[in-house]
Parts: sequence; C-alpha cells; structure tokens
Amino acid sequence: MKLFLASRIKEPATFKKLEEYIGGFKGKKIALIPTASNGEEGWEYYKTKENGTWNLAHSLEAEVDDVVLEDYRDKSVIDKLRGKDIIWFMGGMPGYLMYWIRRCKIDLYIKDILNLGTLFVGSSAGAMVAGQTLQVSGWGMTDGERGVEKIDPMKLVDFDIFPHYQDEYLDQVKSKYKGRKIYLLKDGEEIIVEDDNLTLIGEERIITNG
Repeated sequence: MKLFLASRIKEPATFKKLEEYIGGFKGKKIALIPTASNGEEGWEYYKTKENGTWNLAHSLEAEVDDVVLEDYRDKSVIDKLRGKDIIWFMGGMPGYLMYWIRRCKIDLYIKDILNLGTLFVGSSAGAMVAGQTLQVSGWGMTDGERGVEKIDPMKLVDFDIFPHYQDEYLDQVKSKYKGRKIYLLKDGEEIIVEDDNLTLIGEERIITNG
C-alpha cells in the first residue's frame, strides 16, 4: 500500500516530488475527489480558483475523473475508484469529507483498492483522513471544525498529520494533542508511505504521547 500525504499538493516542491515519485502524469488515470473543498468554501468553489488544485490536476496529461462523493451517496462510487493509478483527495474540511467517505463506504473498500497498486494522494484534509484522529481540525488554528474530534478517519497509517503547520503553533499543539503520534508538516513538506516504510520530505517535527 502506497500513500503520498502532503500539507499542500500544489506547492511547487511537493508537486514536483509527486510527479517524480509516480514517473510523470502522462497517461495516468486519476480519480480526483474535491468533496472536502465543498464543505469548506461552497459548492464547486474549487473550480473558480485559477491557481487551485482542481485546475492544476486538469492541466496534466492525465485522465482525470472528477469523483464528487455527494453525487453518489452510496457505494456505487467504488466502481469509479477501482483500476485508477491514483486516488487524489483534495483539501478542505476533513470531518465533512469523512462523512461522505463513510456514506459512500469508501472506508470499507479503500485498503483492497490500494493493495492492488493504486496510489493514495492526500492534500491537507485529504491527508488527515488517512490518519488516526482528526482532532487537529477542531483546534481553530487552521479550521475550527466543531465536533470533528469525535469522527474517526480511515486509519490507513498509524499517525496523524497537522498540515499548514507554523512554528508559533508548537506550544498549543503540545498542550492539546491527545493522540499517539503526529507529524507537523509545513506547506512544501510531505510523507511517503510504502507498506511499513515511511519517508519524510522536509524537517522532522514529531510529537508523541506514550
């Protein structure tokens, strides 16, 4: 199982690393899931951002299939994800995204899909939903998504991610974090997971409990 978990995919250094990691985008089949953005900025607002992730993805020499989970509402979406080279979860609100992941039963099928060779790409909220908790999103430093600490993400990896981290957040994170292990990623940094192997691209900032 392979995962590329980033603070922000559209950061030039991160995007270049992803392109190198997959051997180029040309001809790749990508399922692009923008649902988290719908929860943050309004329906399809992501299409209006000239320099946004959606436009970036659609500028590639790849087969990009928009998979808006709200359009499916059940496990019929799984057929849209199978056989893709990449399943790419865009950023936004992770709690909102997890609601739709569960409603569409992606959490029940995702490991089987990834074990067949599909790469999981997550940016910001899209990276957070691969972790063990979503508590970061409820702190107000980046999102302030009320009640999100009660929502379990997919737990594809045994750690959490704080995307868009800034140094001034450190004391608050240390006092608030109740999970086992969290990586603090600034924009331009990412984590690559290949089965039991983890590669951190960027400065190592980890908080552990126990």
